[in-house]
Amino acid sequence: MSLLVVLVSASHKSRVKSHERRPPGPRGIPFVGSIHHLLTSQPQAALRDLADKYGPVMYLRLGQVDTVVVSSPAAAQVVLHDNDITFASRPKMLGTDIVCYGGLDMAMAPYGAYWRALRKLATLELLSQRKVRQFAHVRDSETLSLVRELRAAGGGCKPVNLGKMLMLCANSITGLATFGHRCSTECKEQFLSAMAMAVVDGSGLCVSDFFPSLWFIDVVTGTRRRLQRTHELLDRVTEKIIAECDARREERKLKNVEGEDKDEEDLLSVMLRIRDEGEFEIPIETTNIKAIIIDLFVAGTETTSAAAEWVMSLLLRNPEAMAKAQAEVRKAFNKKNTCDHESLLDHLHYTRLVIKETMRLFPPLPFLLPRFCRETCDVGGFKVAKGTRVIVNSWAMARSSKYWDDAEVFRPERFEKNTVDYKGTQFEYMPFGSGRRMCPGMAFGLVSLELIVARLLYYFNWSLPVGMRHEELDMDMTVGATARRTNHLQLMATPYAETVEI
Repeated sequence: MSLLVVLVSASHKSRVKSHERRPPGPRGIPFVGSIHHLLTSQPQAALRDLADKYGPVMYLRLGQVDTVVVSSPAAAQVVLHDNDITFASRPKMLGTDIVCYGGLDMAMAPYGAYWRALRKLATLELLSQRKVRQFAHVRDSETLSLVRELRAAGGGCKPVNLGKMLMLCANSITGLATFGHRCSTECKEQFLSAMAMAVVDGSGLCVSDFFPSLWFIDVVTGTRRRLQRTHELLDRVTEKIIAECDARREERKLKNVEGEDKDEEDLLSVMLRIRDEGEFEIPIETTNIKAIIIDLFVAGTETTSAAAEWVMSLLLRNPEAMAKAQAEVRKAFNKKNTCDHESLLDHLHYTRLVIKETMRLFPPLPFLLPRFCRETCDVGGFKVAKGTRVIVNSWAMARSSKYWDDAEVFRPERFEKNTVDYKGTQFEYMPFGSGRRMCPGMAFGLVSLELIVARLLYYFNWSLPVGMRHEELDMDMTVGATARRTNHLQLMATPYAETVEI
């Protein structure tokens, strides 16, 4: 009997100790838990405020899903570096699961041999430094097209919708890099329209994401069917584009025309070549290619255009910084051949500081893509159980006064002597993520962003619509697939008289 008492007591103490080691967090509402904290236009700020009360490793029960929110560099290092493999996988989410072919894309694929093969494909073939350099002519032509369109749209006489035009420019850059000139204009337009729907639908919240046992509600409400229709539309268009590319490749073979130089291939041609050669570690089929294309467009257009819009917003709110950045760009470019502009980006020291500071205040992803805990482990002295969803609030760390002086102030000069960079090794600043699941398209995205910003500053003088003061410019943000301005930026673009004709 005494032995039984001892065993029961030990078991009780073990349970208490285990429960005590779970991270602290707010008391949840019956059934829904703490999910109401996310039902706001600024979930990253809501979770930051909760972390200030409960700590940098915080537990939330979101519906039926155990979730841990990380809000400090030390805890982020444990998740993203020290225990990177443990947290290297992704949770299943209905929207991305349907739209992205069941996790066959690089961003949401579960950790394992398939994901490692995709990562190798990206770093060695699709997004290598060599490929980034290869597409310099695409960035050059499409950013100059943006300049011409801005001149035609406003000419300094009426406001232009800069946000919309930036999205079109980023789409064009990614489209030409991915498809080249191989597919028809009609196909490209259909693809971009379907892609826009997929981004909106795929980034929405679904009941089954938080209440797996209530999966049928997404069926009853039509959420699942809407996602499937969007997926089917995107699939048909992508299939048509791939078929056009395959037909042209077959035509070249019949005419005994040698294959393209690998240094001239667009990204789709690279993937089709690898598919046909069949020598990759894991077979790459047409369905895999479709999933990867979705990632390329989400990462290549949403983040780049959103970041460029935030850069211009912050410069309009800070006229001294605008004047300093424009003076630097105009001195560097100074009527140089337009084709040389990208090669001159290394001379834009202050402009790069502006971009870096913008990415601190408005990171493309306020939350890094969620992680899935594969094995029970400790984070910051607390137990994180296997199966827990882990969210890293990078926005909170980038705006915390614990790690940054005047954290809410736009001050590019803070990076003048600061060793913090984009590589994700300093965990208070991770605009492209960190660890093995860091964004592989960082180099491609950054050079596109820098050239877009530099040419906007070089070719135009920018001002707010008549009657609006710079401090009145709204900076409202909506968090979806990325953190975008709630309202597109509307500005006056007056051509700079001393720029050369293009």
